[in-house]
Amino acid sequence: MLAGTVDYFSFWYEGEEKEGFIRQLIPLEYERLMGLPEGWTAYGNKEKAITDHARYKSLGNSIAVPCAEYIMASIAETL
Repeated sequence: MLAGTVDYFSFWYEGEEKEGFIRQLIPLEYERLMGLPEGWTAYGNKEKAITDHARYKSLGNSIAVPCAEYIMASIAETL
């Protein structure tokens, strides 16, 4: 997922690979993939709702939480 564009993700049902289709993941699915709580990017300043496009962009500019935890734990263990 790139921050500058909203790209589509390939998706197939098992056993129906020949009839696969492309669908766009919803922001909630991206949040789950990134290890964030559901709805983490749904609201901004003063509880104002954020557009899906802005949510995709912010998630594309982020780092996966489990990855960051792993790296920081390794640094702490080394120190």
